[in-house]
Amino acid sequence: MGRLIIKVADELGHEIVSKINRSVAEYDFISTKPDICMDFSAPAGTVKLCTIAAELKIPVLVGTTGLTDEDLHKIKNFAKSIPILISSNFSVGVHVLRKLVREAAKRLPDDFDVEIMEKHHAHKKDAPSGTALSILGDIKSIRKDSVGLFGRHGKSEYKSGNIGVHAVRGGDVVGEHDVYFFGQGERLEIAHRATNREIFARGALFVAEKFYKIDIPKLYNLEEIL
Repeated sequence: MGRLIIKVADELGHEIVSKINRSVAEYDFISTKPDICMDFSAPAGTVKLCTIAAELKIPVLVGTTGLTDEDLHKIKNFAKSIPILISSNFSVGVHVLRKLVREAAKRLPDDFDVEIMEKHHAHKKDAPSGTALSILGDIKSIRKDSVGLFGRHGKSEYKSGNIGVHAVRGGDVVGEHDVYFFGQGERLEIAHRATNREIFARGALFVAEKFYKIDIPKLYNLEEIL
């Protein structure tokens, strides 16, 4: 993602003033003075970046997934000093998918059973994906008594209120998310297919162009900016 963001940013006429990877011990934000920091790393790197950005009052856009509750607690504290936006997916299409899923959850009867399936490349480290977890959260915000069920094995009869979440890993799959609403005699499927990782870089930069102008410290979500 870092390389793709650099490529797309150059195409769009943005200046990358600082590049950071695992080998960088010190950040040079004082001399480079970035308008915004964009993080697509690992949870430990995200927390470190937010620590420094909060000290220097630089907004941060976070696309890293796999953040623990402890990581999120730390980031929320940093968001008292600077604007921080966290999103598990910067695809505009996924943003619309989540809206459609929420609308379906509101309008369909509660006896429609819900399942979520996501597919990614063999090297993805976290499962299920951050996007699948976000979709689960969207549905649970409407169906308050729902419970996420991660995978099935053995005897696993469907129970009302369970939302199955399934992760598939293999090959070079960029990212696929399917949400199923199963009724009696009918089925609604809402799906998104990413075929090129560049869409995430373009989406992140599109959001960054809007987000860096915000100066009110808090933890933001993608909907608040789009």
